[in-house]
Amino acid sequence: MTMPDKKSEPGKRSDAAASGKQDANAMIAQKLRGYYDSIIQEGTPPAFLDLLERLDKAERGEKD
Repeated sequence: MTMPDKKSEPGKRSDAAASGKQDANAMIAQKLRGYYDSIIQEGTPPAFLDLLERLDKAERGEKD
């Protein structure tokens, strides 16, 4: 009588590997959320707002 081969099938991960990948993904997601939140809190720089306003005026054909 032969014992079944206990090697994992290609493409399948062990529970530990899947858990490790989920942990890594959670850490990456947390860091990205933190970066995004800090950028949102900074707001739009005044120079960029001025540029957008000037471009909008130029599209409408207005003078400064």
